[in-house]
Amino acid sequence: MMKFRLINQFLPRDRCHNEREKISLDGQTTPERVLSNPWYDKGFCEPHQYKAAIDRCKGGYDSCETFIDILSERAKIERTYVTDLERWSDSSIKAISQTKEFGTNKKAWIDSVRASKEIADTHKDLVQRLEENVIDKLVTYKKENYGKSILHVKKIKEFEHDFERAQKSWIKLLDKISKARKEYQDAHRQWKKAETAERIIESDRGAEDEQKAKAKMSVSSYRKEADSLKSKYQQHVDDMKNARPHYEDAMKEVLNRTHDFERKRLAQFKVTYTELHKSLIIDKDPHLKTMSEAFTKAIESLDVEKDINWWNTHYGSDTNSAWPSFEELKD
Repeated sequence: MMKFRLINQFLPRDRCHNEREKISLDGQTTPERVLSNPWYDKGFCEPHQYKAAIDRCKGGYDSCETFIDILSERAKIERTYVTDLERWSDSSIKAISQTKEFGTNKKAWIDSVRASKEIADTHKDLVQRLEENVIDKLVTYKKENYGKSILHVKKIKEFEHDFERAQKSWIKLLDKISKARKEYQDAHRQWKKAETAERIIESDRGAEDEQKAKAKMSVSSYRKEADSLKSKYQQHVDDMKNARPHYEDAMKEVLNRTHDFERKRLAQFKVTYTELHKSLIIDKDPHLKTMSEAFTKAIESLDVEKDINWWNTHYGSDTNSAWPSFEELKD
């Protein structure tokens, strides 16, 4: 905490700090200030604050994995739907075949089921588009940009090393300032205590001259030490002010590279959303036209009067009935 207080004395916050709460991202579901985020709204050049950028890079990697997982799940759902639809079609046709329906109605019923199964081909194509144009491309992007060593994502580890290297000498300087500040303030307190002791001895009529002389020497000694430590403390602060521009430039250079890295990922996600949209659009799908034509043909093939006439011919009034006649009992 000491380091953070020290750096805050010399590194002013962003000029727009007071305006930050007025700015919100469209669609932001949860304000950052209420999330468990130890880096939110703090000065970037403070010690270890760069971990916010590292955390963002790691979040990008996690988001790629999540996106791939949910898209793969969608493709799985589509494949399952195709399988279930084909199974439904086979079992339905079998069930219809075993009914007592007949004629053009039975044929139209079976043809309608077959026509409705045509959409399975649409979803087969949809799965193919999802896998080839969306999932595979995102997997390739993740592999190319988030290549892993044994334990770490190499690019993220590289950013982390660069931030640590840029901040290493700065933290050492802050440690010197913190130490010099403590030494100066401790010596200053001792000096003030010595002055208080001197005043007490000077007011004591029974105090010997030797005691008074020692008190004066003690005050003088502590004052000199405090002055010396104050100069040392001030020198470290001045060194920090001189080092600040180079330090800030070094930190911002690495930060800008993380911005470019994140900018590339967000652009890739935008492309992925576009490809996902294209993959799911079926309004111009040729299979739907085929399905519609098959349905129309099946419906038009149903001839109500023809079926009634057929039934009448084989079961109804057009059949030849066997009328009973009187029969004598034969020997």
